[in-house]
Amino acid sequence: MGSNNEASLAAESDLFREYYIENDYFLSAEGVLKILSAIVCIVSSVLFLVGSSCTAAPGLAAGAAGGALVGGLVMALMYVGVLMNLPLHGAQVWLFTDILVSGVIGVLLLVAGALSFTICDMRQPVDYVPGPLAVVNAGMVTASTVKTYVSVVGWHPAPPAPSTHPPAHELDV
Repeated sequence: MGSNNEASLAAESDLFREYYIENDYFLSAEGVLKILSAIVCIVSSVLFLVGSSCTAAPGLAAGAAGGALVGGLVMALMYVGVLMNLPLHGAQVWLFTDILVSGVIGVLLLVAGALSFTICDMRQPVDYVPGPLAVVNAGMVTASTVKTYVSVVGWHPAPPAPSTHPPAHELDV
């Protein structure tokens, strides 16, 4: 019974590995969303630090900035990991780690954006940017996570190309 389960897990891992081998992650929707999210996280971090005048909760701006910066760096590192072919060494673990980490980052960005809407004072035009940007980025991170899951789990290897040579028994005629 255990060996059947192990064979099933090995086949699933091989399927995930084939996905990472045969697909160009960097030009895929999930890859583009991932790198855009990392860039927007870093921009959001700078805007939380520089542009936010959150006098009601000064720790929120610093915490949101730190969270966005760490989130952006983690997403960039995961992107570099794909560049270094790390998913080929543990495709199943990589997929679940990517989904878990991206999901947590998306939730944290959503919470930071929502809190900045409700707690912070909006005195200057730049004060209106970090919160919505964090919420939009949370949507991008979540979309990247969902797209990655759907792409990898729903992916099936291409069937072998049909042979252009006639079968051997037709050549004897």
